[in-house]
Amino acid sequence: LEAVDALAKATYSAMFDDLVRRINAAVGGVRGLSIGVLDIFGFEIFEKNSFEQLCINYTNERLQSKFNHHTFTQEEQVYH
Repeated sequence: LEAVDALAKATYSAMFDDLVRRINAAVGGVRGLSIGVLDIFGFEIFEKNSFEQLCINYTNERLQSKFNHHTFTQEEQVYH
């Protein structure tokens, strides 16, 4: 099972790197495999943004969204 997970991670990582390379080539990027990722804390600048980092950022965004929804729903109940 761990081998399957490792293979999937390596496959998605390679696909992500290829996608970033193609996007950079299409827009004339000169920094190689780099792309700015905007999240709730602003832009993060890494030498290389990985698929793993994208997944981490996506998860953080989803958690923040759920927290905000929960918090604001509770606030609405206080004033109704």
